[in-house]
Amino acid sequence: MAPNLGGTEKIVRYVLAIIFLYLAFFSGAASVWKVVFGLVGVILAVTAYKSFCPIWSALHINTRGKSS
Repeated sequence: MAPNLGGTEKIVRYVLAIIFLYLAFFSGAASVWKVVFGLVGVILAVTAYKSFCPIWSALHINTRGKSS
């Protein structure tokens, strides 16, 4: 599980995670959408924290620069 996320992508993922979690907790959306927004927010936050995205790994995408 080699890190494959660069610094800019991590920041973007954290910002998107905050937005999705905000929508999950404070929006007037239906319950199903709140769950979807919450899951997306958590997934974005975890992948940013771990610096690893399994989808990027499967597609052989590395935004970190050098392979580590």
